Amino acid sequence: MFQLDTGNDGASGPFFQWSARGTQDGTVPQQSFYVRDENGKTPFDISNGIVLDIEKMKTGWQKSEGIAGQAPEWKWNPSPAQMMQQPGEDFKKGFSIPVAIGGGKTATWEQAGAAVWQALTNLAPELNKQPSGGKLPQVRMKEAQMLQFKRGSTVVPVLEIIQWVDRPDCLKEGAAAGIATDPAPAPQPAPQPAPAPAAAAPSGDVEF
Repeated sequence: MFQLDTGNDGASGPFFQWSARGTQDGTVPQQSFYVRDENGKTPFDISNGIVLDIEKMKTGWQKSEGIAGQAPEWKWNPSPAQMMQQPGEDFKKGFSIPVAIGGGKTATWEQAGAAVWQALTNLAPELNKQPSGGKLPQVRMKEAQMLQFKRGSTVVPVLEIIQWVDRPDCLKEGAAAGIATDPAPAPQPAPQPAPAPAAAAPSGDVEF
């Protein structure tokens, strides 16, 4: 059964992320998800749902200097069911989850901060109801809610589970995905041609 302790090395792209306020250039609207890859940021509608691979989810603490092109520092928890102490004041709670985004494509939702952590915290009670058999949750955004702090605010995506589904092929690995994992058999030597028949002995005496 899935368990998450919400607690009171990074993945490769493409990345799936939430933006509460949108991007400054207007590419991503406020209160929306987007996919970030080598081509930039593209808004992504999750009304049809995405599949979260919660069995491969990692939670932890992230520290980011906010410098473009510089990967953030992560301190991963031993498991999602065990939250470490905050390693420093500059670290924020976050997570990394492989997701199926449709069309046989995958991305990694790797993000930290109050909005996304609250989204995961709100969804945790339903995730804890994971049925047996390795079913994964297909989720969509129900609404967006304002989260107010003493100083400032953010917007939280409220997620809901549409249904529990079998693991999509794009989230499978190795033999389960149809990829051969056993070493290929050693090549067999080519058959040798049959020896030519011996020449007939000449008539008369034969010297030895």
